[in-house]
Amino acid sequence: MAVPSLHYVTFRSLHEAPLSIAARLRVPSDGKEKHPTVILLHGSAGPSLREGGYADVLNEAGFVTLEPDQWSARGLAGGASGRPRTVIETLPDLYGARAFLAAHPAVDSNRIGVGGFSFGGVAAMLAATHKHNDRFLDGDHFDAFMPVYPATWTYNRVPDFEFGDLVDAPILLITGASDQYDNDPEVSAKLVAGLMAEDRAKIRIEVMPDSHHGFDMPGVDMEVSDPFGNQGRGGTVIMRYSPQTTERSHSLAVAFFSSALK
Repeated sequence: MAVPSLHYVTFRSLHEAPLSIAARLRVPSDGKEKHPTVILLHGSAGPSLREGGYADVLNEAGFVTLEPDQWSARGLAGGASGRPRTVIETLPDLYGARAFLAAHPAVDSNRIGVGGFSFGGVAAMLAATHKHNDRFLDGDHFDAFMPVYPATWTYNRVPDFEFGDLVDAPILLITGASDQYDNDPEVSAKLVAGLMAEDRAKIRIEVMPDSHHGFDMPGVDMEVSDPFGNQGRGGTVIMRYSPQTTERSHSLAVAFFSSALK
């Protein structure tokens, strides 16, 4: 497989006062003119090896990938005290990335998906709803969504985290059974069970056994204190890397986006 070409780019967010967002763009060197594309959104800590791992396998499968650095444009260091106040304020970044990609000569504008991790996974969840999507796109939307451990307990409980009335695109929701943000391996199933039938049909759930938050983030092994942990009760959250779970999640990502975007 040819090595993808690597480009360091910037794009404008869709805020009223736009931010200039730096990003890493990788384009497969396979001679194709237009490719399906996946945006990979980092978590609270900022850009990491995690996004690059997913980019590697997606590039090999023929996808363009874009990895935005959403924190540097804001002067943020990352972590629970160094992230934006809400995920909502970062959605203009995501839709700015989509606009940038839709105009790129290597990208098929009708086949753009988004994957996100933790904080970025929340953005991917919210972008799947008409409530948030339709603020930025009139009659259009992303073509596939893959939120990974997106603090699933928050939806339809925390203000502005309403989840339902979904756009017409498939969603793969990946969580860890030992994720201490949720403290309940059944939380995703309970969320989906409460949706309308037409929304339930768009969602596939994968719960990774014996897997913590950040299972796909090399070198992440740590304990953090986060007010969103333990279903909003706060306290310590264990993050632990699992090579086996990472490999499984990478395979799921390739299969899901290949099915949805190819």
